[in-house]
Amino acid sequence: MDQNLEMNKKKFFSKILLFGEYGIIKNSKALVIPYKKYYGSLKFSSKLDNVQKDSNINLKQLCKYIKNNEFVSNKINTLKLDSDIENGLYFESTIPESYGLGSSGAVVAAIYESYKKELFVDLEINDLKLIFSLMESFFHGQSSGIDPLSCYVQKPLLVESKNSINTVDIPPQNINSKRTLFLIDTECKGNTQGLVEIFLNKLRQKDFEVLFENEFMVATNNSITNFLERKYEDFENNFIELSKKTFNNFQEMIPINYKNLWMDGIEKKDYYLKLCGSGGGGFLIGLTTDLDKVQKLFPTKKIEALYRF
Repeated sequence: MDQNLEMNKKKFFSKILLFGEYGIIKNSKALVIPYKKYYGSLKFSSKLDNVQKDSNINLKQLCKYIKNNEFVSNKINTLKLDSDIENGLYFESTIPESYGLGSSGAVVAAIYESYKKELFVDLEINDLKLIFSLMESFFHGQSSGIDPLSCYVQKPLLVESKNSINTVDIPPQNINSKRTLFLIDTECKGNTQGLVEIFLNKLRQKDFEVLFENEFMVATNNSITNFLERKYEDFENNFIELSKKTFNNFQEMIPINYKNLWMDGIEKKDYYLKLCGSGGGGFLIGLTTDLDKVQKLFPTKKIEALYRF
């Protein structure tokens, strides 16, 4: 089947929320970039193994969910989707789940790309975001739609507000530079829904809300602006502020076995850490001017250069 072969070729990459964790809930800026190390694709099998069967069942439940939402179902060819699911459709993915990398977003993007009706081929980004938010709500109960949007457009996204999202060019890398944004794999899963609930409860405290809006969100917005404008010294200063404010105010979101490492970085000034998404596990994002030194400090940790500048 030609369509089946075409599906096998189309990859939907994971994403990283570089900046905007939690602030995006309060309408701060956010910067999302594709992360091409992991990806997923829709495939068919006439004899599903256990993993494929679980994915097939998941797709069947997603299709039922879509059909129960008139706004979304009008845009998706659910008859074809239903038929393909019965014929062994599944989603093969290398994207780790509960890592904040868009594992469910990739599924949503793949389904939309393969089963959207012709009238909805060239929608604007904000229209796509709405459709994706409704589709991904199947997985999380509530979704901003940004993860599947990132997986779908496969370009960096600048979120300026809930109603203003655009693709953006990020500065080119300088592969010879020692100044590096890096990832640390915590090797444990996060719990986005639970941590978001903790954050929303913290926001009910007036002092925390004021600090978050006047300091944390300002440092986030400035980090994004500095980065895109290549004002790297200012960027470093704002990143350091985010690292300190996260440690002082988001202890629940920092994996227990990384709290000492987080504080050591701040005190010794060899590196600085921040959350990558909601935290609790998955990846942490770091900033250093000497990645070789960081790798020697943590020889047992999985560390990867993300961006040299």
